[in-house]
Amino acid sequence: MKKIVILTGACGNFGSFISKQLIKNKEIIPVLITSKKIKKKNYHQIDIKKKESIVKIFSYIRKKYGEPDVLINNAAVNTLKGFNDFVKNSRDERIVDTYIVNSISSLLFIKYFLKKNKKGKEKKIINMLTRHAIWGNKRHVEYYSSKASLYNATKTLSKDYPKELFANLMLGQIGNDKENCNQNVIWEEIQNIIFEKISKNYKEIYFETFNQFIKITLCDFMNYFRDIKIIKPNKK
Repeated sequence: MKKIVILTGACGNFGSFISKQLIKNKEIIPVLITSKKIKKKNYHQIDIKKKESIVKIFSYIRKKYGEPDVLINNAAVNTLKGFNDFVKNSRDERIVDTYIVNSISSLLFIKYFLKKNKKGKEKKIINMLTRHAIWGNKRHVEYYSSKASLYNATKTLSKDYPKELFANLMLGQIGNDKENCNQNVIWEEIQNIIFEKISKNYKEIYFETFNQFIKITLCDFMNYFRDIKIIKPNKK
């Protein structure tokens, strides 16, 4: 049976690549969500910042295609070039939009994706995130913190819904050269998740060598450990 896969942010740089892979796969019925007007089969233009649009698209999906199997949260307000100082460079409207798209709308997509789950129907949620959602990074506070919100929400949901699969894909810069996350490698992992049988309900996937992962993670952890203070809760 074909898998019904919903992808948000279907017309961005990486979203366009994933859209093409979904369309090419004969075992997938792609539902491609975009804010752009595209008159092509499988593409659906909606304003994901509006809850009513999200509710409406899920009603349409279930009537036309049936109960969806996979949700890929890819839509995002990304970082800006030349952004050096949060106070000087950030715009209030963009901060709000970043949280709505990167966190609130993504969470609403998850809610209405899970809402009418039929008995025995496996549900899979894949979020396109970044390792800086955990440890933070310089500049771009609204982007990393909004991704951190979705990261934490997903881990919490995985405890509330143990029969579903939640996967956080922790990406770096996406491209096809040696310095970046290779698009084909990322797609291969997404495809594996779409078709695999659920054996555990949470995955956190990093696209880097083991040595890089250990080095960066240990460095981040040591910095974190250095900054914390622990106080005995019942100290008199």
